[in-house]
Amino acid sequence: MTILVLDPASSTGYALVKLKGDVADIYEYGYINVDLSSDFQGDHCIDLMVKLDKIIASNKVIHIAVEDYFFNRHTCKGSNVNAAFRTAIHILARANKIPYTILSITSWKNFIAGRATPTKDQKKKWGKEPAKKLYIQEALWQRYKIRFPNHSISETTGKPIKFRYDIVDAVAEAVYFSKIYKGVRKVVCSVELPDDVVFKKPPAKMFEYNL
Repeated sequence: MTILVLDPASSTGYALVKLKGDVADIYEYGYINVDLSSDFQGDHCIDLMVKLDKIIASNKVIHIAVEDYFFNRHTCKGSNVNAAFRTAIHILARANKIPYTILSITSWKNFIAGRATPTKDQKKKWGKEPAKKLYIQEALWQRYKIRFPNHSISETTGKPIKFRYDIVDAVAEAVYFSKIYKGVRKVVCSVELPDDVVFKKPPAKMFEYNL
């Protein structure tokens, strides 16, 4: 039983989960860059759907979990685009006769990190915006020993680039879905980690593992 978990955006994080008995194995994760070159939002959605359809077919996905909509009056820029991406995913799922589950943002964050927002200390340590992703990454490491590489690979050049933190949220949502909705006892991540990359100019904010 394979589940596809999605964190929709112009850079859509995804995680693939294999359920077997009471164990959930996150065996693949990554991100999808949506082609935004067209002037039409519909084309952006089609591009996402085509790329996701390939993942669904090649992995024989039978269920999709996708993060819910969230509108904040202080950060409304891009909200209509993200809503459209989610609707496109819902349509794609049903076109493939695949059921989908909508995940509450507050619920999955509270489950993974014990709170829906980073602490004041975390914001001070990493900065207000980076902390929104890094505190989830920290919780995944501390509670589930899930570790991520310090880089991603560019879809266009094939070279290492700054790590796409959309992946972290997708993995966290996969843990939440597996535990809460499927009732598994154990969640593991079998993704083989590449060696870390030494950047000439390191990204401004990165999570450092305390081993």
